[in-house]
Amino acid sequence: MASIAVALSKDLPNGRVMRAIVSEQDLVVWRSKSGILSAWENRCPHRGMRLSHGFVRGEALACMYHGWHYDKSATCRYIPAHPELEPPETIRAQEFSSIEKGGLIWVSVDGSLEEPLIDENLTPLRSINFQCASKTVQEVITKSTKLAGDTDPFNFTTKAAGYHHWVLFSEKKELNLHLFFHELPNNACKIHALIDKDCPAQIQKQISRMMESWRRSAETDYEVSAK
Repeated sequence: MASIAVALSKDLPNGRVMRAIVSEQDLVVWRSKSGILSAWENRCPHRGMRLSHGFVRGEALACMYHGWHYDKSATCRYIPAHPELEPPETIRAQEFSSIEKGGLIWVSVDGSLEEPLIDENLTPLRSINFQCASKTVQEVITKSTKLAGDTDPFNFTTKAAGYHHWVLFSEKKELNLHLFFHELPNNACKIHALIDKDCPAQIQKQISRMMESWRRSAETDYEVSAK
């Protein structure tokens, strides 16, 4: 399985926790106080509470339920109810492979984290959720042939599964927009967008608004087709 982009790096600051789902696997993705990235099964080995409800405590993640602390190796190191106890090494969360590249957080749940194919001259633009199937989103994007205020169409290239490269034209300048699709449960999806580093701020705002229009159109089309 290819690595899946689950979030922009900038959206997970040091000391923060987020939830992600990859191929129906529920995950907690978190960053320690010093910035170390981890991706684990979203389940505390003690009572099954979602670790994404927990809190970062320095270099450890603490479960919200009983406060058990798990270090960067996913091993339990501290139990508040028994502070003198050294927890057995067998008490540990299930780890998954994760990496950061191109301003994105990538996760693999099958143990084989592939190096993402991504251009280096890009900057993260935004992530956006869609309450509809990715197929519907891609159909809407394909029909969307104009950037606000421009008349030239997109050129479209699919580089890999879930990875779409668009070439936009703004004021006769070619701009590269890279879209990474993240499939979610219940026929939902998320897009992570990256743009050329030298893309003017005003054009970035236009593209962001364009993505909002994609969402409105895609969700409307999906609701209509579901009736």
